[in-house]
Amino acid sequence: MDQSGRVLGRTAHSGAFALRIALLSCGILGLLLGAPLTAVSQESTMLTVDETEELVRMRHYEGMPEEDLERIASDGCARLIEMLADPEEADAHGRVLLGLARCADSGGYDAIMSWIDQPRAGELDRATFRAWQMVSFALARLAEDDDRAIDRLAERLDASASPNWTFRHHRGARLLRQKRRAAADGLAETGDARAAAALQRAGRRSSDASFREHLEAARDRNAERAERRRERRARRELGQGGTQR
Repeated sequence: MDQSGRVLGRTAHSGAFALRIALLSCGILGLLLGAPLTAVSQESTMLTVDETEELVRMRHYEGMPEEDLERIASDGCARLIEMLADPEEADAHGRVLLGLARCADSGGYDAIMSWIDQPRAGELDRATFRAWQMVSFALARLAEDDDRAIDRLAERLDASASPNWTFRHHRGARLLRQKRRAAADGLAETGDARAAAALQRAGRRSSDASFREHLEAARDRNAERAERRRERRARRELGQGGTQR
């Protein structure tokens, strides 16, 4: 074969390989072979335990990717529960809390509440303080699958006692204010009617004009999130019905 023939042969082989990859990525090859259009099964898209660990150990400067959190499987949830109970894993605890918010069927609520209810006093380390700041956001995500999380957020919103611990200049009334405002933000994100009612009650009781304004904005966000919550639940039930998370 002359040089031009060899070039044409390589080009044809390369083109066929590229076409095969394109067909595979679109699920078309599977369809042509009589397989379902979905090229990858639901189970094979779930994260392994090692991938789940990597997800929560990694620093995410623009927030943890929701599509990856949705792929945490039951064995990954079990590993996250172990990590949250391990003081040596404190640097990852904030992200672990967010991961466990997607583990409602695998002990996520109990693990999160166990962490929240741990007695703390004195000066906290930075990692624990950052994890504490994530609590309301984790509960808001968990509320999509476990309504008890809304009750816990409402309790945090109505809290009257300041934490017994400190972190640098964060102490006393300042910490209580942060806790209540974060709870309001968490309730807003749920899009839940009971959350909206809790925000309204808190607004009626508060004499703090700034906090009332914060609560009013939270109620507006809650109303905006309500439709998204319904769409999300419908999508998850359709795509993951019966799948153990």
